[in-house]
Amino acid sequence: MWPDLEQKIVAALPRDERFAGGFTVMRATTGRDSVSSDAPTQRRPQVLAGEGGLWGAVLSAFFKGVINDVGSPSTRESIEDPAVRPKRQQRNASFFGGWDSLAGQWLAAAQPRSRAGLVTTVVLTDEQLRFVYVPSRRLTGRLGDTVELGASFSRDSLTWTRRRNTALDVQFGFSDGSWGTVVVAPEEDFLKAFPGTLSHTVPVP
Repeated sequence: MWPDLEQKIVAALPRDERFAGGFTVMRATTGRDSVSSDAPTQRRPQVLAGEGGLWGAVLSAFFKGVINDVGSPSTRESIEDPAVRPKRQQRNASFFGGWDSLAGQWLAAAQPRSRAGLVTTVVLTDEQLRFVYVPSRRLTGRLGDTVELGASFSRDSLTWTRRRNTALDVQFGFSDGSWGTVVVAPEEDFLKAFPGTLSHTVPVP
């Protein structure tokens, strides 16, 4: 994590949360298994509402079109049948659990909606994994001053991490049996936080 981003995040954390590392995440474009990890629009948090303005809204619409950043039209149940899990394991699926599961909430937090360009980070503190959003100019990459804290998850709720393939797609597995996939970067920051990450050659737990 680059120093100015880390500095902004550390300053924004609650006093009882000590920064212990972090990495950036992005939506994973892994739908080949027919199980989309794109969160429905209504599940995705609206963040940094005061950033961007009208020009930001225009650029936001343009970039969303370029990268096909649209919510899933999924009509999947909010909690999925556990009987489906073994098939998803065998298929190395990008998502299992339904949108009310821990993985569903994780994926939604990783796909925020904003008029501003932004950097989405997962920050490790003593007991939490917390999403933090920082505005970033889309053309220059310059960071803004606003920092917004997002959803947090108990570190105990995350039970495993696994490379889904040879790229930077990583599955995050949770204590309720669910898992979801996001792109992590830079890889070094992620592996420093989760050195026990499973190889893509190891089956989904």
